[in-house]
Amino acid sequence: MRIALDAMGGDLAPKAAVEGAVLAARDFNIEVVLVGVRETVEAELREHDTRDLKIRVEHAPEVVTMDDSPLESVLGKPHSSIHIGFDLVKRGDVHGFVSAGNSGAMMAAAMAILGNLPHVERPAIASLVPTTEGLALLIDAGANTEVKSENLVQFSVMGSVYSRRVRELARPRVGILSNGEEASKGTDLTRAAAARLSEMSAYVNYIGYVEGRDINGGKVDVIVTDGFTGNVALKTMEGFASFMLGNLRELLSNKWRGRLAYLLLRKSLSRMRERLDPQEYGGAPLLGVNGVAIIAHGSSTSLAIRNAIRAAANEALVRQVNTEIIEILNKTAPVAGVVKPAGGKGIRSLFARMRERLHRPKEGDGSKGGPSQAASTSPAADIQTSPNGQPVAASAGPAERPADPSKTDKPQSEGAADVDAPKPENPQ
Repeated sequence: MRIALDAMGGDLAPKAAVEGAVLAARDFNIEVVLVGVRETVEAELREHDTRDLKIRVEHAPEVVTMDDSPLESVLGKPHSSIHIGFDLVKRGDVHGFVSAGNSGAMMAAAMAILGNLPHVERPAIASLVPTTEGLALLIDAGANTEVKSENLVQFSVMGSVYSRRVRELARPRVGILSNGEEASKGTDLTRAAAARLSEMSAYVNYIGYVEGRDINGGKVDVIVTDGFTGNVALKTMEGFASFMLGNLRELLSNKWRGRLAYLLLRKSLSRMRERLDPQEYGGAPLLGVNGVAIIAHGSSTSLAIRNAIRAAANEALVRQVNTEIIEILNKTAPVAGVVKPAGGKGIRSLFARMRERLHRPKEGDGSKGGPSQAASTSPAADIQTSPNGQPVAASAGPAERPADPSKTDKPQSEGAADVDAPKPENPQ
């Protein structure tokens, strides 16, 4: 397997990214392509023994920061490490792409460069969470703050297929996160999604609503919700895990009784810490795009990067997941065989126009060019906001790249990222 890694993405990059790449190449025999500023990345590589390791550097002179607007970063920085990383996936040079950088930019670039799978309206972030029985998959963990009922149905299919193929669960149990288990609870949106899933038992093992207390209780294998709710739930669990471990550390480090208890419980506490540590899972796949994309936490250490690369190199994820998602959605789509045109309004048509811009060759240039060549000639679009908060393309003429990133709207470094809004947050 050959995996591309954004060497410039993350709070601890490039040091943690390069070190994580070296660990993954050594521990899993994975070929890693480090995408970033060549001089910077090669300087970090010289700090490690890379003999006999399959690691190379792909130069990317531009860097997407955590403060960059996702849409503007895609159109205004065509030579960024995120853009070039996805170009490598699109060309088939690598099997997947990993980044701990701006997750909103990751999602925007994935949709613009790779495109969505057929019948997938919105990709979703699928994050593993610990349970009493092992692990469960939370989807969406922050990509879409607002959804429709059909989006929840698609999330259910994607999460179910991922759990079956990657986690090897024969018939994963799927539940919609709600404020009660009764069918009358929830909202019109969740009830409509539940009704659709009840008719899809041949493809999705839907067991009904689940409450917040059921997320870690092992009742279901896939928890389906919108990105806002999912991200809040995920960060709450991470915060509580940190709080609990901190209190245990304080309790067991005081006085001789605590130290004695620690010696007796050390192995059990170590196993619990590993289960609660997000670094052990590496990153979350962005399901629903036409390729493999792993979004790692912004504060990922070298261990987290190592595990994120391992997740991207999973054979089932690369070979089977997308194929099965397409097959099921082709059979269960509300209006079979109807493909929406690229023209018109809305986020789907916007990304269709973005893909056209990103891969349009120069006028008068007889060569077709590959994805990276087309990307280097594409003008930056002027992204404006409509009265209802949706991003729209302003004019047919080329727009200028923002001269000062500090004057643009800055999304938060943590939180739910929604490409439907002009200023998404970064979930991981």
